[in-house]
Amino acid sequence: MAATVVEHQVGDVRWTIVRGPRDAAFRELGAYAADDIRTVLDGLPSWPVAGRARRSPVLFRAIESASQVEHPDAYAELTALALGAGVPFDDLLLANLRGDLGTGDGTGCTDFAWVGARSLLGHNEDGAPVFDGLGRLLTLLIDGEPGVCVWWYPGFLPANTFTLTTHGLVWGIDSVKVVAPSPCAGRHFLARSAQRAATVAEAVSLLRSHASAGGFAYTMGQLGSAGVTVVEKAGHETAVTTVGSGLSWHTNHFRQLPPSLDAADEESLNRAEVCAHLTPVAPDAKWLADTLTTDVHRDATAGDPLLTLSTLVTDLADGTVTLIPRGGAPLRARASDLAAGNVSAVG
Repeated sequence: MAATVVEHQVGDVRWTIVRGPRDAAFRELGAYAADDIRTVLDGLPSWPVAGRARRSPVLFRAIESASQVEHPDAYAELTALALGAGVPFDDLLLANLRGDLGTGDGTGCTDFAWVGARSLLGHNEDGAPVFDGLGRLLTLLIDGEPGVCVWWYPGFLPANTFTLTTHGLVWGIDSVKVVAPSPCAGRHFLARSAQRAATVAEAVSLLRSHASAGGFAYTMGQLGSAGVTVVEKAGHETAVTTVGSGLSWHTNHFRQLPPSLDAADEESLNRAEVCAHLTPVAPDAKWLADTLTTDVHRDATAGDPLLTLSTLVTDLADGTVTLIPRGGAPLRARASDLAAGNVSAVG
């Protein structure tokens, strides 16, 4: 069956919408974004990652095998993406396992949650400078599955940034460096599988029951619900925290799992110190967006390897989203329209 890939420009935001059966959709996406995928592969500082894979080939292949066995749909998506782009599968696999092979690469992203009369989720998407200008909104409308909208890095499984789904799930992900990875599935593969969940509880159950070689911290909510859940995941370890009220934050080190599991960068600790000293009183989406684009915004200067590429704030009460691309004007839309690819309702 045929699949379609259509790109729209909405203000300063690129928005790509993919429809169709899984294999055909990801082949078409790979073909459509082939030049961008090659640019990413050429520009990523991947040699340290490749070196770790060569030094630990048994671990590398064990992570690949676990990813294929436990998350066959996500593995098939990455395979089809590589075929469509005409690039070696192992190159895309290596890029997607950058955070699953031990410490050494820069980590990014900051997440906030405010739980109160109006609950809010906020996410800064931090990435390598090579992604500046290449990242975009991507909506996946795969046959038989909930619609999913993410910030997409060409060549990556669409799962490692923020997520909005037609089931009303919303979350942001922070990368965490795991010191001694387990021979488990790659964290991108697990995160992609979680996007099919219908509820936060179902997503948490999936994360609990599946191991992850690398580390992620999820800050999760659901439209129409005031509650927020934070899930830290590494190896077979899972820590789940319910945010009952007030401000919650997360940077790139574990706050609940044992600190021996991860290696915290000084930059992440500095952002955590900023977050810990914020004193909001019933903040609104504007306050959260302003905080994300000033206090914890990153510019790849003074030894920091990463940039803040986009900022997302979601109001869980009314489902409105504010997306601020780096250097661009804010886009305001409904999360449900972005997840469903309703172009006529956005702009």
